[in-house]
Amino acid sequence: MPANKRTIEDSTQPRPPELAAMGLPIAVGAAAVQAWAEMGAEAVRFVRDRLQQDIKTQQGMLACTSLEEMRQIQSEFFAVAQEQYAAEAVKMLDLIRKVAASGRTASTTARRYDDVPF
Repeated sequence: MPANKRTIEDSTQPRPPELAAMGLPIAVGAAAVQAWAEMGAEAVRFVRDRLQQDIKTQQGMLACTSLEEMRQIQSEFFAVAQEQYAAEAVKMLDLIRKVAASGRTASTTARRYDDVPF
């Protein structure tokens, strides 16, 4: 092999940027994909539960015989919805914090900022 050709197997030669860049992004990428999957599953679960609650509320409203019953059902519906949305926001923020923490710990080596050729 000619002396001026570099091989990837030679550890003394710098690796091509696309190979050197695969270490940390793969680890962070895997954590990000896992986090998006968890967040998506949580969002689907929440929407499903809320739709079931909406259907029950509609059924209750259709069975109302007075405006007072209607007002009571709506009042309960909005109070429960507010609590559920607040709890869901906390869950999503916890998932985001978990992902942020895993991204910080995924790197075992820090990138040197003086390694960019001029």
